[in-house]
Amino acid sequence: MSRILITGATGLLGRELVQLATDDHHHVRALSRRPKLHPLTHEIEWRQGDLKTGAGMQAAVQDMQIVIHAATSPFLQTKKVDVEGTRRLLEYAAAAGVEHFIFPSIVGIEKIPFSYYQQKLTAEAIVRAGGVPWTILRATQFHALIDKFLQPARHLPIMLLPVDFKFQPLDGREMAARLMACVAEGPAGRISDMGGPVVHALGEMAKVWLQVRGVRRKVARLALPGGTANAFRRGENTTPEHAEGKMTWQQWLQQRYEKNSNSGE
Repeated sequence: MSRILITGATGLLGRELVQLATDDHHHVRALSRRPKLHPLTHEIEWRQGDLKTGAGMQAAVQDMQIVIHAATSPFLQTKKVDVEGTRRLLEYAAAAGVEHFIFPSIVGIEKIPFSYYQQKLTAEAIVRAGGVPWTILRATQFHALIDKFLQPARHLPIMLLPVDFKFQPLDGREMAARLMACVAEGPAGRISDMGGPVVHALGEMAKVWLQVRGVRRKVARLALPGGTANAFRRGENTTPEHAEGKMTWQQWLQQRYEKNSNSGE
């Protein structure tokens, strides 16, 4: 079994990776800015560190064979975390003799002029030039991200949304499983993208979300201008030819809200 460092271990994807890697009996070292996970099993070695400052990172990569770099910061200090932090992590990984650097990324980032996506594209270039054998896997947006995006709107009398934005939601657990397959496959460069089973318009997704949750709201169109909005309308963030995911949006919602789907919350 491999010795694997997982960054962003307390995040949505990181938690799934930690679970799968320990289930497969790998030696897992989890790196996060936050205090250690609870409960923390004996199979997991915890390290606290900060990609923004580099604190704890050099020690974290020591004796590791593989790094899965799942840490990201979409909203705050993205350049420091996703660009400068990735560069610093790769420098330490190369010096430590890491054999495989696995980088989860996002479908369509070269076609969507969104600042976070531009930083991820720069981070991809850093990975390719980082001196450590690498794999990059791009995926579409996770079910949980769309769910989080819809949460504030349900408190309004009318859900104002960019209903014509397109998404191809993917289960984060399926993405984590594909990343763990990359561990077994070895460095492979930029591999084929991964998307959820179906491309939806956001308005359609919102109606299913309301139905499963037992909430009555009208969904109305929010017209957003600009290149980023137009790219989401065109579905540049989707990859229907790589619809590997199995869990649908409705199935995920039913699983997520099965206890309170009839409560009207």
